[in-house]
Amino acid sequence: MNSNRINPSMQFSLDINALPFLACVTNQNGFIEYANDLFIDELGSENNTILQAPLYELLSPTKSIQAHLKKTHGLDKGQIELHVNNNERGKVRFIANTQVINKPKGEGTFVILWAIINVTKYHQNIQEKQQALKELDTLNSRLILERDYLRDEHHLIRDIGDMIGNSPALEQMIERIKSVAETSASVLIMGESGSGKELVARLIHEKSNRKEAPLVTVNCASIPSELFESEFFGHIKGAFSGAVQDRIGRFELADTGTLFLDEVGEIPIDLQSKLLRAIQQKSFERVGENITKEVDVRIIAATNRSLENDVEQGLFREDLYYRLSVFPISVPPLRKRKDDIIPLANFFLERAKSEFGKQIGSLTSEQLTMLQEYHWPGNIRELKNVIERAVILSKAHIRIDLAFPEQALQEIGSGDQNRFNINNLNIISDKMLKEIEKNNIVNALEAANWKISGNKGAATLLAMNPSTLSSKVKSLKIKKPEKNSLYNRLGGIKNITPLVDELLAKLRSDEQLGRHWKDRGIDNIRMEKKYVVDYFCDLTGGPFTYTGRNMVEVHKGMGITEADWKILASHIIAILSKSNLSRNDAEALLEIINDVKNKLISY
Repeated sequence: MNSNRINPSMQFSLDINALPFLACVTNQNGFIEYANDLFIDELGSENNTILQAPLYELLSPTKSIQAHLKKTHGLDKGQIELHVNNNERGKVRFIANTQVINKPKGEGTFVILWAIINVTKYHQNIQEKQQALKELDTLNSRLILERDYLRDEHHLIRDIGDMIGNSPALEQMIERIKSVAETSASVLIMGESGSGKELVARLIHEKSNRKEAPLVTVNCASIPSELFESEFFGHIKGAFSGAVQDRIGRFELADTGTLFLDEVGEIPIDLQSKLLRAIQQKSFERVGENITKEVDVRIIAATNRSLENDVEQGLFREDLYYRLSVFPISVPPLRKRKDDIIPLANFFLERAKSEFGKQIGSLTSEQLTMLQEYHWPGNIRELKNVIERAVILSKAHIRIDLAFPEQALQEIGSGDQNRFNINNLNIISDKMLKEIEKNNIVNALEAANWKISGNKGAATLLAMNPSTLSSKVKSLKIKKPEKNSLYNRLGGIKNITPLVDELLAKLRSDEQLGRHWKDRGIDNIRMEKKYVVDYFCDLTGGPFTYTGRNMVEVHKGMGITEADWKILASHIIAILSKSNLSRNDAEALLEIINDVKNKLISY
C-alpha cells in the first residue's frame, strides 16, 4: 500500500479507511497525518507526498481553510466548503465536516478529523448530500460519545485501582469470574457500595472474547425517566423537544461488546419492560424512528440492593431479574476480606504519594493494625479516601489517625475481648488479667443490681461460688456505688465507656490535639481508654479506686497548653449536649473535669 495512506501512530476506534467518503486527519495547524484510500485517489498523485503536507496545498480556498483551523481552537466541530481546480476535470466542489479529537482541557496539541463529501453533483441529487450529511452527523455523534466515554473509562480505571489481595473470599470470586467470562451469559454482580462491582464487570469483559470491543457503562440511577429511551436506544433529530441532531444510544455504542448496567435496581419499573424487550430481541428502535436495529451485546448488571426482595415487593420485574441473573456473582465487603486490607492500603498509599507529590514514609505495623480493626462500611472506596486524606494531612510521617472518621476511631481500640480467647497465643500480663477479671466482675454485679447470690445473682452469671465471688470482690477492692452517686446517675460503666470512646475519637481526629496520639500503637490506645474510663468511674463514685498512671506526671511531659484544655472542653460540651444526661448531671461532670484540669496544671 502507498506509504501516504497509513500512519501507524494514528489509532481510532473506527476504521476510517472503510468510510464511504474522503477522510483525513490533520494536526491543529492543518498538516495531514493520515489519509484514507478515497482521499488519496481523489487528491493525490504519484509525484507528490500527501502525508505532512498542508491541506491547503490540495484544497482551496487557502484563507478559508486557515480561518477554519483557527476556529477549531474554540469549537469542537464545524463545516466548510472547499474546491479543487483541475483543468482536466473542471472545478470539483466539496463540503467538509470537521471534528476535533483528543482536545485537552488546557493548552496542548490535538488532531482534527476531516470528513469530506464530493458535492459537485449537488444540484442534480440533493438527497445524496442530505444522506451524506446525516452520515457525517452520525459519525460526529459516535465520535463524541466514544471520546466522552473513553474519558470516563480512563477516570474509572484510575479510580478503582486493581483487583488486589489474596483472601479466600476474593479468590473464590475470581474463580467465578474466570468461569463465566468466556461465555455469553448475562451476569448479575451484587455487592455493597464501594466494594468494587465496576472492577468485576471490567475483569469479566477483559477475559471474554469481546475484549477488543467496547465495555460501555450506564449508571442507571443517574438517568431521568424521560430520557431513559434516548440514553439506551438513541434518537433522531426532532424526535422530541431538544433533539437538535441524531444521537446514538448505549446499546448501539456497545454493539459486539459489553453493556454494563450499574445500579440496575434503580430503573423505574414502568421502564423495565423496554429494557427487557431490547435484551430479549437483541434489537431496538431509536426514539422517533421506525427502523429496527439489531445489536450483539452482552449484558452485565450490578446492584447494591436485594433484587429478590424488590421482585417480591413489586418494585422489579421478575422476568427481567431472571434474564439478568443467569450467573450471579457476589462481591464480598471489605470487612470479610481482612487479609486484603494491607495490600490495598499500600497500593493506594503509593499511588496517592505519587499523585500528590508527597515524600512521606510507609504505614507502620500499628497503623496497619488500625486499618484492619475497622469494619469499613464504605468498603474499598472508603479505604482509598482515608489513605488519600492521610497523605494530604501528613508531613514527614503519615498520620492515619487524623484521616479516620470519628466513627472509626471509636471502633478502633475499643478493647476487642476476642484478643483474650484461649486460642490466642499473645501473652497477657498478670496485671492485665486482674484488670480483665475486675471489669468482668463489675459488669456482672451491675447486671445483677449488685446481688451476689441467688438465681439472678452475679455469682450465677459468672458460674462462680457466691463465697468465692465475695472473696474476690473484697480482694479487688470493689465497692458498691452509692445509690445517688454521679456514677449511677450517668448509667454506670456501660454508659461512661461510650462517652469516653466518643471523646477520645474526637481528640485523636482534632487537628491540634491529635499530636498527642502521634505514632501511638493500638495497645497503647486501648490502655489510654481503660485509664480514662477507670479515672472517670473513680471520680464519679464508681465501684473501684483508680490505680493507673499518675496523671500529673504523665501530663508534665505532654506539653498540654491552656488552649488544649479549651479545645477539650468544647468537645466534651458537644458530646454532653447530644447525650441523654440531665442538665444537672452534665454540669456535675463538667465541674469534675474542671477540678481535674486545675489539679493537672497546678504543677
